[in-house]
Amino acid sequence: MISALILGSFLALMLLRVPVAISITLATMIGMVVGGYDLLSIPQFMAASVKSTVMLAVPFFILAANLMNALGVTQRIFDFAAALVGFIRGGLAHVNVVASMIFAGISGAAVADAAGLGTIEIRAMRNAGYRLDFAAAVTVASSTLGPIIPPSVMMLIYAVTANVSPADMFVAGLLPGVLIGAVLMATVYIRVTTGRQPCPPPVPFSFRRLFATAGHGILSLVTPLIILWGMVSGTVTPTEAGAVAVFYGLLLGLAYRTLTWRELRKALYETVKTSSLILYIIAVSSAMSWVLVAEGTAHDVAEWLRAVTDNPYVMLVIANVFLLVLGAILETLPAMLIAVPVMLPAVDAVGIDRVHFGVIVIFNLLIGIITPPMGIGLYIMVAVSRVRLGDLIRASVPYMLTLLAALLAITFFPPLTLYLPSLLLR
Repeated sequence: MISALILGSFLALMLLRVPVAISITLATMIGMVVGGYDLLSIPQFMAASVKSTVMLAVPFFILAANLMNALGVTQRIFDFAAALVGFIRGGLAHVNVVASMIFAGISGAAVADAAGLGTIEIRAMRNAGYRLDFAAAVTVASSTLGPIIPPSVMMLIYAVTANVSPADMFVAGLLPGVLIGAVLMATVYIRVTTGRQPCPPPVPFSFRRLFATAGHGILSLVTPLIILWGMVSGTVTPTEAGAVAVFYGLLLGLAYRTLTWRELRKALYETVKTSSLILYIIAVSSAMSWVLVAEGTAHDVAEWLRAVTDNPYVMLVIANVFLLVLGAILETLPAMLIAVPVMLPAVDAVGIDRVHFGVIVIFNLLIGIITPPMGIGLYIMVAVSRVRLGDLIRASVPYMLTLLAALLAITFFPPLTLYLPSLLLR
């Protein structure tokens, strides 16, 4: 009963458009008062959930992404991607996807991709004669790559929540990220070649242009490799990798001569604002999760699911449906922090690997950011591109179906997520 009261209060507050952080706080307090719990335990749970040194990586990676946006690195990444794949039919739509894959290796956040690189991508596509709804749909779909390709803030938070290795989670996202990028590019190519999506002719391939843009942006292009190599080799922890990313970003600003006090202050301000919100949501969600677990919700859910099935694949189907619905109505972070503690006992009971399940959870919820009615990615893209919401939703349908197909492959073929961690980290 207390669990139902907490979740019902949370959803009611969300429907009233109360900010998510306040909604979680109030719902938790209501449940604890009715359930007879000591409210003084809330700050204890909040402090315990964020005092881990691993959590220090969250503001570091966010600052690294903000620095890359402020220092003009995103334009260099886009120029290189244009020289690399701009000659394929579909032109800048393919460039959009590849640039998002590269930027994901720096930012690790879908919102940073949609808001930062997305502005450059849409402007370039519009100037080249692409339809606005097409440009916006490809951009919002490719922004889901951010939290899948390492480093990833979402994967880091999942690793702490589920008690798995952050390095395992980061490496597990590599092949799924490449798969998602490949199927998005295939969708663009099929729609363009069959005439379903008119677009301008691609630019001819030029080795000179490729080498020029690679040389122009080589320092920024190696950023993901430095971060990933450091963690895979065991040289640095995720927190240290985040600090290295920030330091390297500052060096890039000096090398490119784009680092100014104004841009640095702006990046720091955005980092403080974003990090404080994320860490507060993590902290207060831990209190909510504790109450749900104390009330036996996780045990009850596990028992109910085991009564329904003991087949891991059927369990994954149920989990996918639940997470897709949850992702469509809640923001990604609180949805994950609420769902994971409740679902893990059932996942463990049928032998599903927690790392594999983590990639599934994150990708499901990412699809939610481009799903009406509350997909935050849709509203960011409307603000960035000035496209009509209805036009964007219609244009996004083929790419949502593509993402769902990729989700099925990731769900039912575990080696996509588990092969590289077993190869590189064992």
